[in-house]
Amino acid sequence: MYPGSKWVIVRNTLQTLKLNTIPSFFKICPTAFIKHYNQETQVVTFRNGSQVIFLGENYADDKELNRFKGLECNGFLFEEINEMQEKTFYKGIERAGSHIIPKMPPPLILATCNPAKNWVKTLFYDRWLLGKLPDKWKYIPSKITDNPFIPEEYKESLKTMPKYEYEVFVNGNWELQERTGAEFYKYFRLDKHVGHCAYNPDLPIHISWDENVNPYLPCGIFQVQNKEIRFVDLILGVNPNNTIKDVCREFKFRYKNHKTGLFVYGDATSQKQDVKAEKGYNFFTLILNELKEYAPIKRVPASNPSVVMRGQFMNAVFYNGFEGISIMISPELKDAINDFTNTKEAADGTKLKRTVKNEKTGVSYQPEGHITDLTDYLVCRLFTDEYQKYQTGGVVSLARQTGANVLNERMRL
Repeated sequence: MYPGSKWVIVRNTLQTLKLNTIPSFFKICPTAFIKHYNQETQVVTFRNGSQVIFLGENYADDKELNRFKGLECNGFLFEEINEMQEKTFYKGIERAGSHIIPKMPPPLILATCNPAKNWVKTLFYDRWLLGKLPDKWKYIPSKITDNPFIPEEYKESLKTMPKYEYEVFVNGNWELQERTGAEFYKYFRLDKHVGHCAYNPDLPIHISWDENVNPYLPCGIFQVQNKEIRFVDLILGVNPNNTIKDVCREFKFRYKNHKTGLFVYGDATSQKQDVKAEKGYNFFTLILNELKEYAPIKRVPASNPSVVMRGQFMNAVFYNGFEGISIMISPELKDAINDFTNTKEAADGTKLKRTVKNEKTGVSYQPEGHITDLTDYLVCRLFTDEYQKYQTGGVVSLARQTGANVLNERMRL
């Protein structure tokens, strides 16, 4: 369409271009289109006079980006831009469209990347989440599994990657953070606590809540078999759908045919009178009323276990399955996985609840800790005796069960 146009493909080093990008280019580009390839200058000339120039950023040797000065072209492809400098991207904006030809194409910049905790996330991904990308900028999320030309054998081989790398580079998870040693859940491991756990219609559902509205109102959906807790689903009520009614409506849509029992857990402080509701109503009475067709049973203690002690108990469960308790989270629940990975420990041993501001709405909120909180509440209430044993170092008392089998009471089958 645009004979005589010039396009530049950039990677962080010329060596990487020669090893990876250039061989891939010739593998997919029809040879009939190519007139000449100059291996010294790394320039491909096409039969219509257009050119593709392969250029290494080589920032370590050229921090002023002198190789871009005077470069006339119509557009760029930055491959693996997360490995490059932000100033290189803006240099591309500066030079795109500088090559004048009779039939001018619109200046174009394309970029590929993997999730990274650097300027690419801030400039593109975070702004995309907030709906604040500049006009004419587009972010297109895609995964390797979306590519129909990737052999199934290769996709299967990727599953042998370490869980962290698989989650970031295959599933495209931007929010997952590498472990630093300051995590609240020190023994949570992707390879141990994330795995297949689908909803079983023959088991009761246990839902747990954290009374919160920003960034969302969360409701965790769990099932329990023996002492295995399965985190099977998660509903996040995001503004304007961050009310109890909205989240319960979504639950009823997803589990309209559920018939085998429903139990409700959450923050004990949410049992106080809600001044915005009718007299006698609180956070949990509203939930029970919205879900009354399931005959829900509330299992919320009079007070919450301390944050420090319940955190230590959860870490004991994650570390060695204290008293045979185990937790498995569905790999589909990325927000839950991220919360367990990213929540940090404060100096006093509690959860570090940092506050950020949504640039779009101006609302301040705490991004971490809500999904893990609702999980803590459920685990400590489900396994009250085991939690007390952990606290005291004593034996599990079954006296409160008045002869009933603890496990059967938990399951209510």
